[in-house]
Order: sequence, then C-alpha cells, then structure tokens
Amino acid sequence: MSFAAFWEYAKQAELRTYQERNLVLDLCHTGWTGWLLASLLVAVVVVFLLSIFHVIPSRRHVTGLLLGIGLAAALLGSASSYAHWSRLPAIEPRLFRDTAGPKPVTDPQKAAVVVLPMLAGAATLAIGAAGCLYMAVFWATARQPKA
Repeated sequence: MSFAAFWEYAKQAELRTYQERNLVLDLCHTGWTGWLLASLLVAVVVVFLLSIFHVIPSRRHVTGLLLGIGLAAALLGSASSYAHWSRLPAIEPRLFRDTAGPKPVTDPQKAAVVVLPMLAGAATLAIGAAGCLYMAVFWATARQPKA
C-alpha cells in the first residue's frame, strides 16, 4: 500500500461520475473527516469575508488563517482519501450508498468517490490561496483605516 499506488488509483478517477452523484452526501458518507472538511471550507469563506470588511484588521493574521486552514484541509483530505483507499473492501458498503446517486460500477467511478475528500481539501486550499492573493492585491492599494 504505497502512496505511488494510491496516486495511480487517484489519477484514474472518472470525474464525470460527479455529475450523477450528490457530492455533499458523498462527502458526508466519508465519516467525520468529511464533516470536518466541510466545516474547514466554511471557515475559510468566513475568514475571507470578515477580512474584506476589516473585522480582522491585520493582513498578517488573515493570510496565516487562510493558508493554515487551507493547508490543514488539504492534508486532512489527502489522508482521508488514502485511508479509505487502503481499506476499500471493508468500507465499500458505507462509502458507496444509493442515497448519493447510482452506485459506482467500474474502478474509475469508485476512484472518483474515494478521492472526493482529497479534492475538497485541495479546493479549500485553492480558495484560501485565492483569498490571500485578493488581500495582497487590494489591501496593498487601499488605504488602511486609522486605528
């Protein structure tokens, strides 16, 4: 069970499977890690919105929070996907349920469901990085309110 074998499995994922499935339910079926990933995504969005309205006045705190939460989500998503892949036969009934859409039949369709936490973590990191870029561009040109 090496990471290289997992990466090959993840690369074969058929992402068109997501069109037929409810991604939120699939993420919830992954267990507590799915719920934690969803809450980290919400946390990144809330920190970004609070920083836009200068509720968090220091850019240093905003970038640390956005990148830290995004990195934590990416690591948690990758670890969760790897853990699910490593014991796939044992957790297959819990992971692939009919409530989220038609059950995956082929290995690439199953791979798409297994790597969903990794993709959610990567998306959270991308949103945090985009928020940092936004802050760097617009806070550098805007005048800071005097304290």
